[in-house]
Amino acid sequence: MAQPLIDRDQVIAKLLTTIPKTNPRIEVSDEYPSDDAIVGYGLFVSDVSTVNKTPYKLGVQYGGSIYVATDELQILYISYQSDKYVPEVTNAIQNLSSDLTLMNGYHEMDYTQDVILGQRAEKRTYTFSLKRLEFI
Repeated sequence: MAQPLIDRDQVIAKLLTTIPKTNPRIEVSDEYPSDDAIVGYGLFVSDVSTVNKTPYKLGVQYGGSIYVATDELQILYISYQSDKYVPEVTNAIQNLSSDLTLMNGYHEMDYTQDVILGQRAEKRTYTFSLKRLEFI
């Protein structure tokens, strides 16, 4: 099985170039927390992993070995309520799915966003679903 077309380091590098430099507090961590209730302010990026592989319809019809592989990436963003940088940082994260340079080779890219508002903090979890063709 082929590896995902992007990796965590590429995503982190892209986020660091697109997050506004006016936000000196935001840190991007390459360690995704196992318990997100105990981490502080910042962005956390998971490894990119292949979660599904299904036969491609033309491969089935013509006897080829073509599959649609789905890679998944999660980004956790923890901020304070009423943080003025939230719109800029969320835009940088959401724009990853439309960055054709970073997502080169994926034919379908989309994400879901889950938001949990706490007493003083906001937790946003973005799950990116990236589909690519794989030839075996």
